Amino acid sequence: MRLDVLLFELRLFKSRSQATAAIQDGRVLLDGAAVKPSREVRAGQRVTLVKGVSDQPSAGARTFEVVELPRSGLSREAARALMRELAE
Repeated sequence: MRLDVLLFELRLFKSRSQATAAIQDGRVLLDGAAVKPSREVRAGQRVTLVKGVSDQPSAGARTFEVVELPRSGLSREAARALMRELAE
């Protein structure tokens, strides 16, 4: 599943275009690296959402492990069950 679609389906962003913009701005990392929105994501990979300025990646960062890939039309609660937040 594409990273931008995953972020939208897991309800981490309100729209796929917002997810795409965040990835392109470097505010979303996959396994610690900046990637393109089209990057394929598998279960077990880690997604980091960075809030704030991009030159301070630790300021307000949240990291999630993808437990299972979502299917479309999930409720917010069901989507949250497919990821696990990791402590920094």
